[in-house]
Amino acid sequence: MIYYTKEHFLESPDFPFHIAPYEFHSNAIAPHKHEFIECVFVAEGEGEHIYQGETYPIARGDFFVIEPQAEHGYRVTGSVPMVVYNILFLPELLEVELRQLSQVTPFIRFFYLEPMIRVSSEFQYHLKLTVNEGLETKFVLDRIVGEYGKKELGYRLCVKAMLMELFISLSRWYEKRVSEPLSAVRDEKSVMAWVCEFTKLHYAQPIMMEQIYQMCGMSAAAFTAKFKQYAGKTFMEYRNEVRIGMACELLRSSGDKIIHIAQEVGFNDLSHFNKAFKQLTGKTPGQYRSKALTSGNRSSYHNY
Repeated sequence: MIYYTKEHFLESPDFPFHIAPYEFHSNAIAPHKHEFIECVFVAEGEGEHIYQGETYPIARGDFFVIEPQAEHGYRVTGSVPMVVYNILFLPELLEVELRQLSQVTPFIRFFYLEPMIRVSSEFQYHLKLTVNEGLETKFVLDRIVGEYGKKELGYRLCVKAMLMELFISLSRWYEKRVSEPLSAVRDEKSVMAWVCEFTKLHYAQPIMMEQIYQMCGMSAAAFTAKFKQYAGKTFMEYRNEVRIGMACELLRSSGDKIIHIAQEVGFNDLSHFNKAFKQLTGKTPGQYRSKALTSGNRSSYHNY
């Protein structure tokens, strides 16, 4: 039996925390135990969670917590890899905040807080998130991963604040389940709003539209129609606007070469960048920078 101590994963005694996304391709993780709490969000794929000798099916949108000393492992059952986010920490990281939450939120109290402050608990339930809730959860987790990875000034405070934001959201969603049928629930307008927000956060990444509509649980045709109805333009047009908007800011505020700026905002082909830039601003990147420097104008590209 593998046993993981806090020294294996957690950052330090004064900040006992770790977070990372993992991609499992097969019989991924053998049964093991650890001395810290593990929060799990299944972002993609499906599989089985082997907990204390029992097997539970898990799939995209599942969120659950494993308390310290519980034996568990994972197995992939679908045809695609299973991607999970693991949040690892010791109770003292958020002890005061979690105890306060336990007084007002039944979900945190029964399914999140108590496993964190007791030595033992039973894996009785996992929360199945809707598409919209899953998107929101992934956005928060990606923000935490970013803060934790960069470790810039104040990152520990940011990580703790975002963890509390996540736990509060989870408690609200659970309470909503109590009063609404589990089938009541796909707000497509909210999903499209989150796609827009996701694009703003990850504009430079080489994310394909296929990944986006799969993440939304839609077909390509349905996603294309619903996104255009919501945003008034195609997804690719929207993403290009976000990228060009950021390029305008960089052209005004930095002396980087245009090719480097193009790459920084997600264009690997300079000619494609130049064409997209001119279509949206009416100017080449060089012309835009020259005018911005001579006029001192800080307005957005929409005003040129």
